[in-house]
Amino acid sequence: MEMAEWRQTILFKLQNRNRKETYCFQDLIAQHNKVFESANALRNENLHLSIQNEKLRVEGGGGSNSIAETRLSEEVQNLKQKLLSQTEELAELHKRKGENAQQIIDLNVKLQERDKMMSTKDVTIAESQSKIASLDAEVGMLTHANKELKHLNDVLRDEYQALQLAFNVLEEKLRKVQDENRQLVDRLIKYKAKDADRMNEENDNFLNDGSKPFTSKLSTFGIFRKRHAKMQKEIEEACRDTRGVGSDDYQEGYGPISQSTLPTKVHVKFDGHEGEVNAVKWSPVDRIVVTGGADRKVKLWDVSKGTQENKAILVGSNAGVMAVDFDTSGSLILGASNDYATRVWTVSDQRLRIGKEMEYVLTIADFCFVTDLH
Repeated sequence: MEMAEWRQTILFKLQNRNRKETYCFQDLIAQHNKVFESANALRNENLHLSIQNEKLRVEGGGGSNSIAETRLSEEVQNLKQKLLSQTEELAELHKRKGENAQQIIDLNVKLQERDKMMSTKDVTIAESQSKIASLDAEVGMLTHANKELKHLNDVLRDEYQALQLAFNVLEEKLRKVQDENRQLVDRLIKYKAKDADRMNEENDNFLNDGSKPFTSKLSTFGIFRKRHAKMQKEIEEACRDTRGVGSDDYQEGYGPISQSTLPTKVHVKFDGHEGEVNAVKWSPVDRIVVTGGADRKVKLWDVSKGTQENKAILVGSNAGVMAVDFDTSGSLILGASNDYATRVWTVSDQRLRIGKEMEYVLTIADFCFVTDLH
């Protein structure tokens, strides 16, 4: 199999060489061969006539000899004339042969130059093909990246639409709650006004009651003033008392008070936000602190090793964060900001929750609004 391929390669190269160097000069070669054949024929004819002339010279004699010589001389002259013309034609053919040889040399030089140009073009074509292949690969990568960006854009658009719907729902709830709040405030003002009117009426009845003796009214009024003074005094003492009270301690009329202590030294001090820190909350399960600040960020800090370590920065608020809180499991963080919105993040992946978790956001937001009202 390899031997056959080798022979085919040699044959192909020989045919290619003949096509380049022989086929274009076939007419010139045929004409040159034809001139050489004509010259050989004339040479043979001249030799034949010379032989006949010698025979006639030997055989002839007298007047006939002179006639024969005359004819022979005429034929010789004719042959010489033909030979001269053939010689001139042969010289012309030799000249043309030299010119054709020079043309062949020039054409061979041009052919070599063309071969060099072809090899250069082949190298350029190979480089262009490799460049095209690399560009095709780059186009494929860019197409894939474009598809991924379109997919990400669709996901972000869906998230934006979900957030917009949630924002509209929260805004509608906020308007309703604000209306209810105004109604409740109006009702509270009315109730307070009624209580004040009733209290004034009772005071007037107490002061203007003529059925009771003056001493009885005075004693009742003194008891009321003593109780009021005692209560005010207890409140002032409780405000001045900054010491911790044990769980077994009691105050008259108020029951037990839980033990609490005030901090006496700084444990850790660090800059948490770019600006004011508005809220701080401890995790109920881990030694993790969450802070919210005026820079619209919520940050998680690990203080279990005695130093602060920023675990995550939760973003998404459009205004300063004013309040933060954990759920009972410590896996969710609620943040309320000045953009009239509340948001929920997960502690595990530090992502703002949407979709199913948005129901939880709305529930906590409703609870916060109700708590603010009360």
